[in-house]
Amino acid sequence: MSGAFLTQSYRRRPTPLHTARAGAAAAFCMAFALVPALYQHPPTLLAAGAGIYLAATLAGVSRQVRRATLIGLPIAIVIALVNPLVSQNGSTVIFRFGELFGHRFDVTLEAVLFGLVAGLRVLVLIAAFGLFNAVVDPDELMRAVRRFSYRSALTASLATRLVPVLVRDATRMSDAARCRARPASRSMVARAALASALDRAVDVAAALELRGYGSAARPARARRPWSRHDLRVTASAVTLALVVVGMRALGVGEFEPYPSPTMSASPSDLVLALALVSAGALPFAGSGARLGVARG
Repeated sequence: MSGAFLTQSYRRRPTPLHTARAGAAAAFCMAFALVPALYQHPPTLLAAGAGIYLAATLAGVSRQVRRATLIGLPIAIVIALVNPLVSQNGSTVIFRFGELFGHRFDVTLEAVLFGLVAGLRVLVLIAAFGLFNAVVDPDELMRAVRRFSYRSALTASLATRLVPVLVRDATRMSDAARCRARPASRSMVARAALASALDRAVDVAAALELRGYGSAARPARARRPWSRHDLRVTASAVTLALVVVGMRALGVGEFEPYPSPTMSASPSDLVLALALVSAGALPFAGSGARLGVARG
């Protein structure tokens, strides 16, 4: 797996999500992230995933979101496989693995379903953060945070810039090692990459110290007028968050795997699913959102 596949980078595009201020775009992505945090209703989770992918497609970053989801897929698979082995809840036994250290291992249908739903929640959450990473300008976001914690903002900003560089360094070292008559072991390549990372850290620290970052004070607040895209994306984020939290408070999207699986399937659940899918297009709706054509 190449370093380019593992790292995600922000690239500005002519879309409302990219044009809006970082805080508004981040709030929109986090509103989608509320769904896997509050719901375990499979249709609701699938609808949220569809809404995220719709927003990514309209923003021209569908490839980045698919890549993030593929990276998180092994984690979801592990969760789906481990839960039936560690959870003994449920009344429908489908496999019996006997006893080990006095503990009986029975795989139930309910535990399998709960593991699949837990894996789906992780995938939707990763997709939301994949969208966040693709449409939110990290530099602008750090500039907004620096008034509250200057050093933390600087550290986070450097991390977002240096991680892709370190991945490229490690990839090049690995490629060079394979070209040798006697290729170096993976542990040797890892030690070399770690030494290179430490050298870079020392160089960056020295450069920052020489430029006076250690004694820097909180910067003055720069007021930026709100554009129509800021208002549009912020309104979309607030609307989506209110729908997600409000519907959950009303008991919509219920799913209980134990002791026997029960899942709500009312008209309210259908309304919630349609709202989540449609929410992905909210920042792009109307003639005022048109900036250009973006393709992913």
